[in-house]
Amino acid sequence: MNHDNGHGMDPQARRLHQAALAQVSPQTLMRLRAARHEAGLQASPVGHGRTWRWLTATAFSAVLAVGIGLQWLPRTPTVPASAPVAAVPSDGDAIVDELGVAGTFDEDPDLYLWLASADAQPLAMESTR
Repeated sequence: MNHDNGHGMDPQARRLHQAALAQVSPQTLMRLRAARHEAGLQASPVGHGRTWRWLTATAFSAVLAVGIGLQWLPRTPTVPASAPVAAVPSDGDAIVDELGVAGTFDEDPDLYLWLASADAQPLAMESTR
C-alpha cells in the first residue's frame, strides 16, 4: 500500500531504512531474524486455535439466526397450478385422488365427530389379542 501524498515521504522512508540496515552488523541481523522466526512459530498455534474458535462460533450463530428467521416467515399453503380436480361421481362412489386413495372420509363429517367423542378413545385403547 502506497501512502505517498505527493511529498516524497515513501521513498525517503525507504532510503532511511536501507541506511539503518547498512549500519547493523550481520551477527545482530542473524539474531534478530532467528528471534522473529521463533516468535512467529510460538504465536502461530495460539492464533490458529483462536481463528477456528471464532469461525465455529460465527458459523453456529449464523445457522441459529437463519433457523430463527425461518420460523418468522409467513406460511402460506402452496397449491400447484395444475392440480387435478376429481370429479364427484353421481352414484355415491368413493372419490379417488391423484395418489389413488379413496376420499370418502373427507365427505363424512360424522366420522370426525365420533373420533372426538368419549366413545372413540376406549375403543382405540382395546387390545386386538
